[in-house]
Amino acid sequence: AERTEMYTYYYDILVRHAFGNYRDILGEVSFSPLMAEHLSYLKSKSHSYVFSNSNMVSRADENYAREVMQLFSIGLVKLNKDGTIQVYDSGVPLQAYTNEDIESFARAWTGFDRTAARGNIEQISRGSTDNRLDPMQVVPDWRDPFPKSNLDGGFIGDKYELCVDVNYKSFLKKGAHYRLLGGSSSPEMTKDPSYFSDPANSVLRSELDPTSALYLRLYNGGDYELDVLLEND
Repeated sequence: AERTEMYTYYYDILVRHAFGNYRDILGEVSFSPLMAEHLSYLKSKSHSYVFSNSNMVSRADENYAREVMQLFSIGLVKLNKDGTIQVYDSGVPLQAYTNEDIESFARAWTGFDRTAARGNIEQISRGSTDNRLDPMQVVPDWRDPFPKSNLDGGFIGDKYELCVDVNYKSFLKKGAHYRLLGGSSSPEMTKDPSYFSDPANSVLRSELDPTSALYLRLYNGGDYELDVLLEND
């Protein structure tokens, strides 16, 4: 039978942000497994990963890096604030980006992979990377570890705080986001990735204290909410 939930879920991203921030739309669709399949950056791996594991020279997939600029955001040429095209003295339009920019940005789209299949969704699958509905995960080993230049002579991420600078226990702070993904922490159709069973990874399950403020907020008296945004610390 034709599966529809994954497509309606993607459509909901556009509906949800139709009158909101365009950057939020780009953020969500970029983590969509359907977008990654369509524009081929799904499972794209960095050159350093491929070379260290296979001794092969490779390049990150450039498809999405190109299309997110050409089709989804800034376009092919630079514009003035009034929408007119910026040109050189000769009248030739200024390019918004170069092939070198595409190559650099392509490295930013490495490491994306689907998450493990789970219950409570339409698609019947049991694989560790077969979830075509939920936002993708980033596989650290596949991720390009080197700086990526931006279009202004600097680097992507300039002026953003480092992970080490994030507030202690930020997952308990105001604004932390929790999503309900099923009726059980171990649904029937969920299958953990194989590396979860490796003792060296020390993957632990957490169980909230029933008296904790976080438990009480998520439990909500048994009336579970699909999305919970913490209102205070």
